[in-house]
Amino acid sequence: MLEIVRILMDYEKDPAGVEEMPQFNWELKSDKRGVVQKAYQLQIAENRDFDTPVYDSGVTESCESAHIRPLHVELKSAVNYGVRVRVWAGAGEVLHAALAECEESAWCEGSFVTALLSSEEWKAPFVSAESAPACLEESKGTLVRGSFSVGSGLKEAYAFTTALGLYHFYLNGEKVGEDEMTPGWTSYRRHLLYQTYDVTRCLREGVNTAGAMVGAGWYKGVMGLTRSRNNYGDQTAFAMQLVLRYEDGREETVCTGDSWEGADAPVVFSEIYHGETYDASLELPGWCGADRTAADHTSGGWHAVETVPFDTSVLHAQGGARVRVIDRIPAKEVFVTPKGEIVIDFGQNMAGRIRVTASGKKGDVIELRCFEILDTEGNVYLDNLRKARTTMKYIFGRDGEITYHPHFTYMGFRYALVVSYPGTPEAKAFTAETLHSGMEPAGEITCSNPLLNQLHHNYLWGLKGNFLDVPTDCPQRDERLGWTGDAQIFCRTACYLMNTYTFYKKWLWDLKADQTPEGGVPHVVPNIEEEHAEGTGF
Repeated sequence: MLEIVRILMDYEKDPAGVEEMPQFNWELKSDKRGVVQKAYQLQIAENRDFDTPVYDSGVTESCESAHIRPLHVELKSAVNYGVRVRVWAGAGEVLHAALAECEESAWCEGSFVTALLSSEEWKAPFVSAESAPACLEESKGTLVRGSFSVGSGLKEAYAFTTALGLYHFYLNGEKVGEDEMTPGWTSYRRHLLYQTYDVTRCLREGVNTAGAMVGAGWYKGVMGLTRSRNNYGDQTAFAMQLVLRYEDGREETVCTGDSWEGADAPVVFSEIYHGETYDASLELPGWCGADRTAADHTSGGWHAVETVPFDTSVLHAQGGARVRVIDRIPAKEVFVTPKGEIVIDFGQNMAGRIRVTASGKKGDVIELRCFEILDTEGNVYLDNLRKARTTMKYIFGRDGEITYHPHFTYMGFRYALVVSYPGTPEAKAFTAETLHSGMEPAGEITCSNPLLNQLHHNYLWGLKGNFLDVPTDCPQRDERLGWTGDAQIFCRTACYLMNTYTFYKKWLWDLKADQTPEGGVPHVVPNIEEEHAEGTGF
């Protein structure tokens, strides 16, 4: 039996945020040995019945099943294109056989969603809940929101979102997608990514509310060896462009704008190096729900947003390799060190965050400090963190049980020091969540030598700990920079371990954006450590 297992576009499955015709590849499976592809047929269509495809290769005699890029096809913005492929193959000397002698597979289907294919199509301004001069020294989280109406007969809806800072995007009270640390780290003034989401099922007829929680992140938090802040700007902001299409052919565009409003978030502090503090007493229940009127009677603090000027010509879509939670690792044990410190051990050094479930009273505090190793006596060792505080802190806003994880930071750790906790901490209350760019495993090694197996385990987890949007040198101390020398040394190993195509493609655009005037490559990319003439993007 001949089967196409799956079809990929730019090495991604059903990508959203495609800016140009992707390259296609597919994987074959057969119950026979030595099977070779003789021919294929690839179709692309705006509808799933493929009655009028925008591209049809016809039956093309070729053994190629990778790097197939259709030419002379004009794509449209914000369209979910259906893709399907079938092949003819056989065993032995099939390449010299007639097509009729080959086995034909069934169609294998996939899809891709296009982004905004021209920078002129981006109309959404960046709106901020922060105001100068106070925001210059703050790294707090903020909320922005706006309402809009959806008519009857909605056919499809696509959202294009980004931020100056980090953001979580919400529609009608629910977080959209599983992405974390969006829009990632770039040299914002030269290269900023936006994310694409199919949000058709998130909307309803009538009034809807869009919102975002925004954090400082790499944009304005303390970063780099100089530990300077506001490296790219001093005011966080969010931008959203929403395309609505109806069954009768109507199309509407909804954007962030002056009608939006802002407020402070419960995230009272958040930075990449230093961690996050979350005060649940500042939560605004229902703040971006579809019917937010009732909630507003009990939650004040909303005010007009400010528009932050930004050159949107540097915006580009992110087609894949987005950061998300990859592994969830339960705590292995909770123990007491010789000095009497309470420590949680997850049994694996990683990059990510801790999810904690606990019961407490209003005003109680959970405070954990993440770190990598114990000293020779078995006590907490923090010296290698340098100035990084790597602390997550939760303040109860009510009595009862809560589940919390940081929103806009990550740490490199195996252990966590329990600084404060209501009651006696137990291992079952803590789960580590690894964060890194989404990449499929490409290869692995298992052999009879346990030391070699451990070596493989170590460099695999070294990748997982350092491939969070950019290839960094370390995930724990006050550095975490994209050293180009480190990336060059490790890239061949990384390509054996993971499918790094989309990850490196994104970072190489970062490198291009940050090339020095004479064409040289900076020590770190994004280039946060060296000043040079402003580039013009792409």
